[in-house]
Amino acid sequence: MKILFYPQYPDKEYYSITHIINSMHYHVTRDLTSHFDIAFLWQDSTQLSCPVDLVNTCRHQTIINQHCIDISKVKVELLHIDVFGYGCFVDPLTHQGLCVEKPNDNGVKGGHVISTPITRKHKDNVYQALIDSTIDEYQQEFRVPIIFGEIPIVYLIRQVPATQKLDNRAQLPPKLIATNTVFSAQEQQNILKFCRLIGLDFGELDIVRCRHSQRLYILDANKTPAGYGMLNYFLWQSQDKKAALATLSVTFDGAVKKLINNQPAPRSAFLESPTHE
Repeated sequence: MKILFYPQYPDKEYYSITHIINSMHYHVTRDLTSHFDIAFLWQDSTQLSCPVDLVNTCRHQTIINQHCIDISKVKVELLHIDVFGYGCFVDPLTHQGLCVEKPNDNGVKGGHVISTPITRKHKDNVYQALIDSTIDEYQQEFRVPIIFGEIPIVYLIRQVPATQKLDNRAQLPPKLIATNTVFSAQEQQNILKFCRLIGLDFGELDIVRCRHSQRLYILDANKTPAGYGMLNYFLWQSQDKKAALATLSVTFDGAVKKLINNQPAPRSAFLESPTHE
């Protein structure tokens, strides 16, 4: 199998797709004039547009993540409200207590806990409720791979709760858990509906569950997933890392082959254009 990546290429080892490609011995290209079986819109940025030359080249071929063109936290919040009926943003000018201030762009460090109310908002930042997801003295977060309408596995991330800065907190090794053990059937439907609306065919979500209300909150959508996917060499247990990669690879390979053969992707047609602006 040969995959076209365009306009960029996943040239860093920490991208999970890089490990999937190597595991399945796929061929790759960035050449629009070469033969390929399926295309992947790949650009490690928060907002983008699908290049016209890629669309024209792939008139009869699938473009993975073609409609995933805005993964800003503002976009995530708006779609989360559409799907779940609630969100996590607060107005820091009137909110009383603690909240999280972080950049609106995806994958940008600098998030920290602040006391509110404040006198002026930062135009490039968003303000989220400080969600208590601690269990046994660790804040729990779910890193959730999405592959064409499937949630093949979930990574449980346990970190020291944030008191000020969110970056570089101590954490335990990721733990692999079965999807059905952490998300109800309805929650899984909502998660996948969110992915359809944001156009995420392949990627990962960051999700937390409030220990008090038991509500889920999708905090980030990642279309060029890295980090917990394979980056943390010293955190991952070797056996768990191999098991995670095997699951991702088999799921991705099966879904892509069905797409190439003009069969529907598992569970839903994830390549339809979103209805939201």
